Amino acid sequence: MAAFIIAWHHLARIARSPGLILILLAIPVTLAGIEYAAFGPTVASGKLPPIKVIVLDEDKTLASALVPQMFTGGGPMKDMFETSPVADRAAARDLFQKNDASALVVVPKGFQEALLAGNRAELQFAPNPLQTYSPAVASAVLEMTTMIGNGLLGQAAGPLRRINAVRTAGQPLTSDDVAEISRGFFEAGQRLNGLNAVASLKVTAIRPTGEKAGPEGSPKAFFAFIFPGLVIFGVMFISQSLALRLMRDRVRGVERRLGMTPISPAARIAGSFLFMASGLIAILALLLAVGAVVFRIEPRNPPALLALAAGFALFASALHLTIIAIARDERSASFIGSGLVMLLSLLGGTFFPAESMPPFLRAVAFVTPNGAAQQGFVDVLAHGRTLVEASARIFTTWGWALATMTVALAATYRKAGRA
Repeated sequence: MAAFIIAWHHLARIARSPGLILILLAIPVTLAGIEYAAFGPTVASGKLPPIKVIVLDEDKTLASALVPQMFTGGGPMKDMFETSPVADRAAARDLFQKNDASALVVVPKGFQEALLAGNRAELQFAPNPLQTYSPAVASAVLEMTTMIGNGLLGQAAGPLRRINAVRTAGQPLTSDDVAEISRGFFEAGQRLNGLNAVASLKVTAIRPTGEKAGPEGSPKAFFAFIFPGLVIFGVMFISQSLALRLMRDRVRGVERRLGMTPISPAARIAGSFLFMASGLIAILALLLAVGAVVFRIEPRNPPALLALAAGFALFASALHLTIIAIARDERSASFIGSGLVMLLSLLGGTFFPAESMPPFLRAVAFVTPNGAAQQGFVDVLAHGRTLVEASARIFTTWGWALATMTVALAATYRKAGRA
């Protein structure tokens, strides 16, 4: 009973002076808003920003006018590119320097003439040296499309030669010429009819279990991936703030006065644990509620969320109670706590997805306490994992919590004995 009274006393003091806690609570919400402003609209739309390709048409013919369609003519890549004409090479260079274009395609004069004559026709490609990935993508698409175009031209070589022969002879087309050319294009189309099946292909993403994957391109999905890590980051700093309040009590003699009462050291230590853990669980619940209301994150599987929240709250409480037990003063406790929080945040993938890390670092991230809890929240909120499916993350989080609690109890009892 005494432990509950002590915990309630500390919580009541926090409620009377919540300024710092409210500021720390705003950190994950603010960071989530900043990340969404920077990356979210693109992710939520389910599309990458289009790659801008500028086209310098020096040929000014029907064939050269079709070159931009190689990027935007249709199919699955039509939304990947954006093309625009450019007047000359100087204008293209200016766009490159402003980083407003990823690549330049030049259609040289005589392009259509070479195609009709069956000669070698070239397109010139210039990547923007200020960029890396987008020019490479544009180059690969251009090469692939050119290869397909060469195949199409090879199938239609006969009628094209007939058109070029009539054109160079300067004679009008006769009905026999039109019939022969039409028959040639018809036969070429028959040979290429199998390519129509490509337009009917559809790719459906499925999960490893076999069911179709849900839509990921939405603000809800974006926040379900990034918000848990920011919440974990904020809670670790809030737990440090709560622990430093307890340390100030010790420095100001509050613990000494409690030691003069009939309350046992075990009750005082239990009260501190209960204060820290219950406060952090309440804060986690509040932040999850903010995520549901503000960022529209669906609070799936409450038992799994509660298990993860309780395990991480116990770990964070034990970690900072250990620090204030071994630190000599508030400054050293703050230094040690901040250093550990930043180290755990980097290793656990708080600031960038652990899934994008190299295999070794990814494995490390998933066994850290904050990394396991964060991935557990992502598994539940973003992927709809059940309590059983998220059990590995829960066990990892609770394993760290119990181990750290053991160390915290030993350090706190030792500190109380010296006092």
